[in-house]
Amino acid sequence: MTVLSVTKEKKHLSRLTLEDGRTVDLDQSVVKEAGLRVGTVLSEERLSQLSEQSDFVRAKERALWYLDRGDLTERGLLEKLKRAGFPPEAGEKVLAFLQEYGMVDDARYAERFARLCAERHLSKRATFAKMMQKGVPRDLIEQVLNEQPVNEEEQIRVWLEKKYAKTMTDSASVQKVYAALMRKGFSYGAVRSVMKAYAEELEYSEE
Repeated sequence: MTVLSVTKEKKHLSRLTLEDGRTVDLDQSVVKEAGLRVGTVLSEERLSQLSEQSDFVRAKERALWYLDRGDLTERGLLEKLKRAGFPPEAGEKVLAFLQEYGMVDDARYAERFARLCAERHLSKRATFAKMMQKGVPRDLIEQVLNEQPVNEEEQIRVWLEKKYAKTMTDSASVQKVYAALMRKGFSYGAVRSVMKAYAEELEYSEE
């Protein structure tokens, strides 16, 4: 298959027009490296190889752009590349490349995310849900959360003093605080224990 023309397009692409009327867009670095020009003869196999190489180069550049703006899980990265229009095969190759250089690591991501959630006093249940949404595997989430235990009652106490204490003016408002804390993923037993202790402290301080 003979190349009839090579024209530069936007986004670092070059467009090859072939003698059968087809056009193929390849990354300009791939075109340069392969020495493609008018008159170059390509077999279907070679054309397929160049297309795959181009997809990899472009997907890698996009992945690095994503990672420059924030850490990602393996699944999160693959989903972003898929939404950007890259073939699954290109995404998998890019992921393997980035893993080899330690640029994508679900275990590291999970540990960092769990610590961040703990610093923000999020419940274990809420942390679990957020990590699932980010694409962290369930077994890894369980492992990390077991290795980074948190004091649930202490977390509840922080939320209570920081946000809810001033709103508890009657029994109805107290029930609303109960509900709000449980929506954050804290267990009923832990919420009840902290609320009871807090109420006793208030009663003692008023005497």
